[in-house]
Amino acid sequence: MKQGGGTCISAGTRDPCPRVVGTLMDATGKEVAVYASILDGRDEKGKPFSIVTDMIPYPKLRKAHHLDWGSCRYDNVEDEAVIAVVRESRRTRLPAVDWAYRVDRTSGKLVKVDPARVDCYNTALEAD
Repeated sequence: MKQGGGTCISAGTRDPCPRVVGTLMDATGKEVAVYASILDGRDEKGKPFSIVTDMIPYPKLRKAHHLDWGSCRYDNVEDEAVIAVVRESRRTRLPAVDWAYRVDRTSGKLVKVDPARVDCYNTALEAD
């Protein structure tokens, strides 16, 4: 297993990245899980390390859909703890479809949220 993509959940704390939401991939590069973790200190070389606080299966993605994080909103409020499946399009904001979770900042658990209340910024527009 190796870490795939992910994002820092800063929550305005002094530490720039106390929590992370990301993906785990198997040896073939296939995404198999979404995890949440919390910074738990530094090793003897000063490298930060984290403890996984929750993990769920990676969602099944239909064609032209992808998992988005770090740029999502819940009830129109930016929330870097939200991760959602969105359908690719040329729109600025992409509504979540069928699958959305939020990392609870207290417990570190991945909590299912109503996808109808989630949208994510379309970062692919910046690549064009």
